[in-house]
Amino acid sequence: MGLFSKEACTFCGTEVGALKRSKLATKEFICNDCKRKTNYFARMSYTSRDDAQAMMDNLGQEAADFEASFDAAEGRFAKAERSFNTWDLGSKRVHYRCNTTLGAFQLKLNDMSSYEHVPVLWFDTMLPYEFKGEGDEFFTRRHEVMDRSADYVKVEESKGDDGKVNHCQLIIPYDDACIREIRIESGVSRQEEIDDFRDLADRINSDRRAWLGKAMFDLDRKNRMQVRNLGDTAAAAIKAAVKGESVEEVIKEGIETANAIEEGKVRQNFWGKLFKK
Repeated sequence: MGLFSKEACTFCGTEVGALKRSKLATKEFICNDCKRKTNYFARMSYTSRDDAQAMMDNLGQEAADFEASFDAAEGRFAKAERSFNTWDLGSKRVHYRCNTTLGAFQLKLNDMSSYEHVPVLWFDTMLPYEFKGEGDEFFTRRHEVMDRSADYVKVEESKGDDGKVNHCQLIIPYDDACIREIRIESGVSRQEEIDDFRDLADRINSDRRAWLGKAMFDLDRKNRMQVRNLGDTAAAAIKAAVKGESVEEVIKEGIETANAIEEGKVRQNFWGKLFKK
């Protein structure tokens, strides 16, 4: 199997040469046209056929849902910017936007233009990793999603013989079957380009902290509402038993309210009383 040999794409069946295909982790081949239907940041050597198919099936809906999320964002913790902001990272121009209410963001690079969808990335999947030992290729994820103080996005700088920074890498850890991390790198010649690398890293880290703050606030609020619902249900059940009414119906309603709280369909007024939206 040489450079000019042809193999059939496992998805569309087209036979393509080595320059127009990639090999999946499950040993099948995917042609460049089908690859453009997957996540730009996915590494095909990590990606199984089923995972590649799932990306093709789901990326469009995820992108549409993310776009719609900007209309739904509300409240004092909401931070959603529909327009992309742009950073010039050396030879690469990177566009970024985020919805901290949803906990998701997008990165768009100019060389992604041939891909069908700009992928949606998630803060709760942005998990850093640690190598088990020096020289060991295996690593473990920290699983510290709730670490608000950490800056997970890093910038690595390389210097030339003159001691000046001439190359930067923006590194975003990512715990996905097809993406172990996201790296955006470029040569740099001006301080402004180096500053843009650092500024974009700071922006993503800041947005992650804003999302996490809201997530922790929502969790605390849900816990308080669940405690209130438990008390209201217990009181209603005792009252029903005394009156000879159905306790089962009261408990059923309490369970439905608990589920609605988890789904965000219940609000709490100033005095703690619960109302279904």
